[in-house]
Amino acid sequence: MILPTSAPTTLPYLGAHFVLAVDGLTSVSFSKCAGLAGDVGVEEYVEGGENRFAHRLPVRGSFPNLVLTQGAGPSTELWDWFAEYLVTGRVAPRDGQVSLMSTVEGALAPVRVWVFRRGWPVKLTGPDLDAQSAAVAVESVEIAHHGLHLAAVSV
Repeated sequence: MILPTSAPTTLPYLGAHFVLAVDGLTSVSFSKCAGLAGDVGVEEYVEGGENRFAHRLPVRGSFPNLVLTQGAGPSTELWDWFAEYLVTGRVAPRDGQVSLMSTVEGALAPVRVWVFRRGWPVKLTGPDLDAQSAAVAVESVEIAHHGLHLAAVSV
């Protein structure tokens, strides 16, 4: 099949560069992100006399934790945010976003932005240290939150 030459070619964005921005913290680039997802639960209702199927009704939305991985650097802000709960006994939820960055007209710009509400770190994992390895020291942060949505971005 030959496509017409006037048809525009749209290529998918590469998932190679993204940034975590959290209210009150310095934005951080990460090398890996998981958990940009949502799910709606389903409840089945069996109607008396209807034997062909069960009605399926939406019940509740849920979102997995965001898990972000990066090379360990000099900033300790995420560790400090995590430690707030351990020191004070109170969670300090913050809004934030994960921005997928891509080159648009020669400049790096956000092309997709996922916004989360009332997030807080529930797990921090430091790097595995091995004196016999020259691998990058990698750490990760897991953030629980109260919802995620895709924000409008003008590209």
